[in-house]
Parts: sequence; C-alpha cells; structure tokens
Amino acid sequence: MSEKGPYRVTFTDRLLILLGWAFLTLMMRLNRLDIRGEEHLTTARAGNRPVYVGAWHSRLLFCAWAMRRYRPISLVSQSRDGEIVSRITELWGWTNIRGSSRRGGRGALHELIRAVNRPDALLAIAMDGPKGPAQVAKPGSLTVAAKKGAVFIPFAATATRRWVFEKSWDRFQVPKPFGRIIVLYGPPIEYAPDIDDESLARLVSQHNIELETQVDAIAAQLA
Repeated sequence: MSEKGPYRVTFTDRLLILLGWAFLTLMMRLNRLDIRGEEHLTTARAGNRPVYVGAWHSRLLFCAWAMRRYRPISLVSQSRDGEIVSRITELWGWTNIRGSSRRGGRGALHELIRAVNRPDALLAIAMDGPKGPAQVAKPGSLTVAAKKGAVFIPFAATATRRWVFEKSWDRFQVPKPFGRIIVLYGPPIEYAPDIDDESLARLVSQHNIELETQVDAIAAQLA
C-alpha cells in the first residue's frame, strides 16, 4: 500500500498560519517565561552525543516557544494540522521533518536517521503525537535516537493562565495573556544500551508524566 502524499496548503491555510503565528507569538510575549532545570539540557549538549527532548503534544506550544533559540529538529505529521503547526514553529526557528505512520513515514525515518547521526543533533518531539493516546510515548523516534546513544531529556511545561481544549484528544493548552509560562527540564534518563523499544517508551513516558505533575503543581502555586 502506497503512502499518502504531503498535504497541499490552501489559501485559507496560509491565512490561518499567518494569523495563528501572530496570535500565538503575542500570547507568548505577554507571558513571563520561567525556565527551570535548563542546566540539564546545557550539560547534555556539551557531551558530543545527540540530545532528544521529549514533550507531550498537549504542551507542544510551550516547548516550541521555550526552545526556539536552540533551533531544534522536530518530527511533524503531513496532515493539515501538522502543516499549520510546522509552518508556525518554523517561523520560530525550528527545523521540521515531515512524516508519520500515515503519511511520509519512510522518508521521515530516513531524514531522522540522517539528523541524529550528527553528534550535535538536538531533537525535540511530541512523543504521543499526532493522534495519541495522550501521554503514551511512541517507540519510533525514541528507538532511532537510542540506537545512536542519544541523551534523553524529559520536558514539561504549562502556564499559570491558559485555555485548555477539553474536547481534544490531548487536552491541548494555549497560554492566556499576563501569566507565567513554567518550563521544566529534567535530568537525563538512564537506560540500558540493550533496552527494547517498548520498555524505552514506557521509561520515557514515566519520567515525563512525573515532571508534568511537578510543573502543574508549581503553576498552581503561582496562579
């Protein structure tokens, strides 16, 4: 069975991308950015190994904004939603590899392997995207990174004032103005060189869930 091709952007999509970028950039700039544990990322990047920052899809916007100065590489689906997200994050400095299990998977895998072959590679990926289930990491990109000896850094973030899309599969979050965006980087995740794919996915999921509990508690205290 052949893979579906990339989504073709319409004029309406281009308008949504421009308006979405302007709105989200404004919302981000109207919040104070409070980053904690960034030394874990800095130390990992100095180690001459690829670095993989794993986030949850629901907190993707916070990750995209907080990490924009690092210009990371991400993996984004070739769906319409993925196209819009990809273009917005690219305006923030990201590089996106396009593809998922439904569209462009093989090509995306090859690009990801080429990217992670560089010892200075920095990947930042929504591990449960694009369709969930929420907070369940998928082995694909994790497995590719692990085979290259990548350092896995857990990531969690939220805002003290936020909109939560309760009906979306991941309860996606968007910051409201005049609050604080809290970002937490966790210490590197220790894993055995011969760990199997599913065990690695469960291990990384556990660390991210624990870090998300911490960041939500901090935001609740500051709200």
